[in-house]
Amino acid sequence: MNGFNIAEAGHAAVILPPQSISGGKTAQAFSMKGYKHASILVAAGAEATQDTSTLVVNVCSDANGDNAVAIPFNYYFQSAGGAGNDVLSTLNSATAAGLTLAAANWPPNGLIVIEIDANELEASGVALGTDGYLQVVLGGPSAVDYGCIIAVLSGARDAHVASASVTV
Repeated sequence: MNGFNIAEAGHAAVILPPQSISGGKTAQAFSMKGYKHASILVAAGAEATQDTSTLVVNVCSDANGDNAVAIPFNYYFQSAGGAGNDVLSTLNSATAAGLTLAAANWPPNGLIVIEIDANELEASGVALGTDGYLQVVLGGPSAVDYGCIIAVLSGARDAHVASASVTV
């Protein structure tokens, strides 16, 4: 096999199933323990209006999202959604205050890809043995906008088929 087989060499978790994000949503926290990298895919669906919203990444002490602290992160985005618009931007950086979502970086049917290495968390003092849970928080647009978030973990320290849950 060529390439990266997510089911065997990584782990995928739906941390926010497709739903209306009106009023804001907090995704399920997931653990980086046992993995070297997380790619977090934040997909926009249909939007009633283009509301301005926010996206924040927290590091937490457990799967419940306890002791959440916002952290800076790197990301890519689509500048236009839909067919033929699957090219991502160059690398961007967000501060711990997060990212303001607007038409330019999160259009209907668009995508944001957040990239986080375990060593970035370790360098900030997060111990991946007991901590290292990440959580994405979407601020609340007033209209009915839809979204979905999937975490793809890679660089498994102990890779195998049917890897253990990262959300407990």
